[in-house]
Amino acid sequence: MISIITAAKEDIRASESEQLIRELSEELGRLYDSDGTAGFQASDVEVPRSAFIVARSEGHPVGCGALRPINETTVEVKRMYTRPDFRRKGVAQAILAEAERLALEYGYTSIKLQTGPKQPEAAALYERVGYYRVPIYSGNWDLVLAYQKDLQR
Repeated sequence: MISIITAAKEDIRASESEQLIRELSEELGRLYDSDGTAGFQASDVEVPRSAFIVARSEGHPVGCGALRPINETTVEVKRMYTRPDFRRKGVAQAILAEAERLALEYGYTSIKLQTGPKQPEAAALYERVGYYRVPIYSGNWDLVLAYQKDLQR
């Protein structure tokens, strides 16, 4: 049986949210030999027009993502993560759909994100759902893959 995936804004300080972020940071730390935080802090999404999104399957947290403002018209997706057992089941797409819905609600006209070369599945997903490559817009690591999607009202 296929379970329904839901994604909605939740409190980033909730224990389930913090656990998802820890799992992502550990995974990215192993992939890139770093602390895995990618410069993200919980306070990044405790400002107006930002959000932390949790995806759930049968009530259980299975993934997350965050919306962090860049400027008045552009918001960035950060902390995209799907627990390994739930990958390729629509979790990331549900998170992105909710991120895009919220971005429009908050009045943004474009959404950006960056991923790394050791995450080809993520890059393929972003391209599949309408994101296109742009120059790196944050940080100084030249291996970053940056993407953007223009939002339509």
